Amino acid sequence: MDRRTFLQRAVAAGLWPLATIAGCGGADRRGRPDPTDPPLDDVLAAGARTMWVAAHPDDECFPGGLLARASIHYRNPLAFVVMTHGDGGECGLPDGCEPDLATVRGREMAQVARMYRARLYHHRYWNAPLPVSSFPPRREILARWRAQGDPLRDIVTAIRDFRPDLLVTFDPYVGATGHPEHQLTARLAVLAVRQAADPTFETPGLSPHRVARTILQQNRFWVFRLGGGGDPGPVTHTFDASLPAVPGLSCAHFMAEATRLHRTQENDMGMVRRVVSAGFLTLYFRRVDPWRDFFDPDE
Repeated sequence: MDRRTFLQRAVAAGLWPLATIAGCGGADRRGRPDPTDPPLDDVLAAGARTMWVAAHPDDECFPGGLLARASIHYRNPLAFVVMTHGDGGECGLPDGCEPDLATVRGREMAQVARMYRARLYHHRYWNAPLPVSSFPPRREILARWRAQGDPLRDIVTAIRDFRPDLLVTFDPYVGATGHPEHQLTARLAVLAVRQAADPTFETPGLSPHRVARTILQQNRFWVFRLGGGGDPGPVTHTFDASLPAVPGLSCAHFMAEATRLHRTQENDMGMVRRVVSAGFLTLYFRRVDPWRDFFDPDE
C-alpha cells in the first residue's frame, strides 16, 4: 500500500484525531524504549553528525522532526542521501514540469536541503513509475540500479565523505508505506554502514569510517497497521518532535513547512501537513547493529 492510500485512510472520518483522543497512536506495546541507550535528543545535544538515507525526494518528511532538531535547533552537521529523482511520480504543477519531472524534483530537493542546512548527495537511479500496482519486486529494482551504477558504493562514499555519527533510514522490511524502493534503500544503507568501516572496501581518497549509531524509522501508528501496513518493530527509541526547532516553531511543524517546497508533490504533502499534529509529533525508531543485523538487498 502506498503513502497516499495510507494518508487518505488516516484523514478519512477523522481517524487521526480519533487516534490521539483514544490514546491509540503510540508504539506497539511489545516494543519498549531501550533504557541502556541515551535518548535520541541527548545524542543530538552532544553534537551528532546526522545522515538520512532515503529513496525519494520528499521522504525526509517522515523523520523531518528529528532532522530539524539536529540541524536547525542544535546546528549539527546534517546530510541527505537520496537515491532517485522521483521521476516515476507525478507532476502536480498546473503548468507542467519543464524540462522534465526529474529535473524539477531535483531542484525542489536542493531547496529542501538548504532549508534543513543539509549537505545533499542526490543520485539518479531508476524510480518505479506509478501506478503503485505496477511496482516490481526489490530484486528487480536493484538489478536496474546496478545496471546504472553501484548504489552500495555510492552510499559508502557518502558515509566516508560526511562521516556521520548517527545514520537514519527506513525499516528494511516494510519501509513505512510498503514502497519497495524504501525497503531496498534501507537494506543498502545498513550494509553500507558496515562496508564503510571495512578498510578492504575501496573508495579512493576516502578513509574508512565507523558510524556509531544506526536507527530505522518505524511506522507504528495504529491507523497504518489496520490496513496491514506499518513496520514490524520493536521500538527502541522514541523522539518528541513537538520540541522546538526554532523559538515558536516545533520540529514537526518545521518539517511541515519544508514540505511546501515539494510543489510537484502537493497532493501528498498537503495531506502530510493536515495530519502533522496527530501523526508526526512522536517518532519511533529501532536501533540496529549493522555487524549483527543483516538485511539482504538481493532478497
